[in-house]
Amino acid sequence: MDEKNIKIAILAEEPLGWGSGKHIFPAILDGYTWKGEKINYTFHTEYIYDKDIIRGRLNFSNFDVLLVPGGGVGDGQSIVKGLTFLPRVRKWKKMIQIYVKSGGSYVGICGGAALCTKLKTKDTTLKPLEKLYDKSSIGISSVDSYYKDLALPLFSPIQTKNPEKIGATSYVFSFKPGTTKDGKHIFSGGASLDFVINKKDQIFKDYDKSSLKMRWWGGPGLILPKDSGRDINILARYPKKDTCLNGKNGIYAWKYVGGISGLFRGIIKSFIFIMQNELSLKHLFTYAFYFSGDWKKTNLKIDMDLSGRPCITSEVYPNENKGRIVLCTAHPEYHIWHGGYIDEADDSSYNCLAYGLHQWKDIQSFKEKELENLTNSWWLVRRLVAWAAKIPDYDLPPISEEENNQKVKNLLEKDVLWDGNIISQIKNI
Repeated sequence: MDEKNIKIAILAEEPLGWGSGKHIFPAILDGYTWKGEKINYTFHTEYIYDKDIIRGRLNFSNFDVLLVPGGGVGDGQSIVKGLTFLPRVRKWKKMIQIYVKSGGSYVGICGGAALCTKLKTKDTTLKPLEKLYDKSSIGISSVDSYYKDLALPLFSPIQTKNPEKIGATSYVFSFKPGTTKDGKHIFSGGASLDFVINKKDQIFKDYDKSSLKMRWWGGPGLILPKDSGRDINILARYPKKDTCLNGKNGIYAWKYVGGISGLFRGIIKSFIFIMQNELSLKHLFTYAFYFSGDWKKTNLKIDMDLSGRPCITSEVYPNENKGRIVLCTAHPEYHIWHGGYIDEADDSSYNCLAYGLHQWKDIQSFKEKELENLTNSWWLVRRLVAWAAKIPDYDLPPISEEENNQKVKNLLEKDVLWDGNIISQIKNI
């Protein structure tokens, strides 16, 4: 049989010092091989950074696919690349545009999807963070992303009067590790949702269920144009009920009430924390963001307005090279959990993001289906990347359970089980 290597560039730049799950993608993809009808396929991954893109290393002869993770990569870039007055930012975008126009493909996960799109919101007047997300669009997709509201906790001017308008970032920055029925603590920011899949699309055609449980962690909805002249498909949608407002997945808005003195206390706590743990001072303001307090709970719920909206789309760039674009606002690379409910933190003398404002409780034990919980949707990551790499539909990677690989389990357990250390908790945000 013939051999085909699929070369994947994983964007690894974390411009704000905010971490990400970028390290999970090589575990899912690198070295993975499968048999097609006449070809053996193998994924190969490599990290790529902003300087590499600006210097022209991202090109179709080097890489078949550019994969952009969420968190500190995708969302961090969605903020920084909104500074369009910077020549470096404009060149970075231009190089990715050239890559896709020449036949390269783009896979954006959560923040990586937001980075690729213009932003639509409920209000016509955009808040500062919303403006950055909108302006950061790379300009290769005709799909828009949607947030009802989006603002940074702590620094937003709307925090005092309208704390519920913080929106999705309430789910991103403020969860403490959850607890399971058997007494373990696991990282559980966001929610595990049953996304409704499109069984007519080749990605899911041989999947035997009508929904797929995936981790959601603050991603947007997607809006398709009425007439783009492109081949665009909706692969999955948010659930119609019990999504991010109702029932067990709902959270209340918290309001920052610490003022300038709370920010100063956060900086002092951050400095002491860095000294005690022998960390780099470059993280001073990142940790100050988490340690600043105090916060007070309100009776206002966070309304995400995502019910039934598209969450995964596939798109073909309209030229002879037919670069492909996949946008996925969920996190198929992350672990999921079953059961449980969200509880609000107690009103202590000093509430802050580092200690958590919300917490999942009574989650089902991982003992019964531990590996399934950890790698539940890894096959989807492989299929989305393979489709983007222009692998024929009949040769897409199989839907199969992961082998009980101890090396992979050890890697994942570091991202699942909390060791009680505040450093690992903050790194997992």
